Amino acid sequence: MSPSMSESLHQRLRQQAAARLAKARRLFVTPGGDEFAAWCREAPGTAVELVVSARALHELVAEPGLPLADLDAVQAYAQQQFAHYFGAAAQRFALAPWRLGDGDGTWAGASALHGLDLAALLAQAGAARVRLAAVRPAWAVWLAALPAATRSASGRAVWLEGVEGDMTAVAIQLDRGRVTGLQSRRVQRLGDLGASGDAAPLAIGTPDSDLTPQPGPATPLPDFLPRTGRSPLAWPLALTGALVLATAAWSAAESRRALDLAQAARDRVAVLRPAAQPQPRRTAAAPAENRSAAEARALLAMPWEPLLTRVETAGADAGAIAWLGLDASAGRGELRLEGLTPDKLLALQLAEQLGVTPGWRQVVLSRFSAAETGLAGQRFEITARVPTGGGL
Repeated sequence: MSPSMSESLHQRLRQQAAARLAKARRLFVTPGGDEFAAWCREAPGTAVELVVSARALHELVAEPGLPLADLDAVQAYAQQQFAHYFGAAAQRFALAPWRLGDGDGTWAGASALHGLDLAALLAQAGAARVRLAAVRPAWAVWLAALPAATRSASGRAVWLEGVEGDMTAVAIQLDRGRVTGLQSRRVQRLGDLGASGDAAPLAIGTPDSDLTPQPGPATPLPDFLPRTGRSPLAWPLALTGALVLATAAWSAAESRRALDLAQAARDRVAVLRPAAQPQPRRTAAAPAENRSAAEARALLAMPWEPLLTRVETAGADAGAIAWLGLDASAGRGELRLEGLTPDKLLALQLAEQLGVTPGWRQVVLSRFSAAETGLAGQRFEITARVPTGGGL
């Protein structure tokens, strides 16, 4: 592997690590997904939650009383219903079921993704080292952002997209906090949703609305990403293996280059010396090879699962932290974290939290500066001494 290839691999792994640790930002996407394609080109190594336009969705609310014991049952029921209404085209729909409550108080439904290719979105994300945190209907993300009093009421909440004359509206029927109906349709104006005597909507949301989740009654949060039983530590484990391989490859490339340089130097010296005075063959690069192998073994032995989990948890506790990168030196037992924060105090609090972690030593906020153009917040760097042999 050439040094340039090693550097490229190292950059990709840094982006993957950054995406794993980054706080997901929300991106509104319309049919076709051009917004996400642009995101992947411009922001590799980030994390994103896709908020899907109503124009790319079909909605279904199951009749109350159906024996839908879990999400798998809801999905199977929804597949039958969508196939009934849309025929063979429904086989291509990605489904996101939801279910709330128990017994007679259970309400369930599903969203069908018809205006976006989920497999293509996942492929784009993988190529750009972008972590897809969720792919959710816009109406559901907005509903979870409404005040608790609004969500607990009875009436209609309306999610609205487009401009007057060409709008898509999703009318969400609420019954004391329960979603009992979803109606998505094209309208010329908001009044077209119902008869003139209908009560005014409880709330109206648009793509420009604040989508920050608020405490209150549970609301449907369907997600088109596959439901799996994969451990949350699987990603850190995969990252660990990739880091070890990348370091070993980079070290091997450096050692190979050192050997080539040493051999070339010996060849030049041999030309200048008389043939009767042969010189002993030197192995100048051997120590470098030994160091590389030792570093690779040390990286493999580091307790990556608790290390990465602790970093992610501490960042979430500090709030508003966006991770940019992670570097480790197993030989020295050093970890270096880079991130963005809107407030220096949050970075200090984060360093304090990491500093009280058993096994972590010399945790220092070593650098703090204004973020580069295009990045929001202030850039910080934390260095720490961490266990290298499973001592957490």
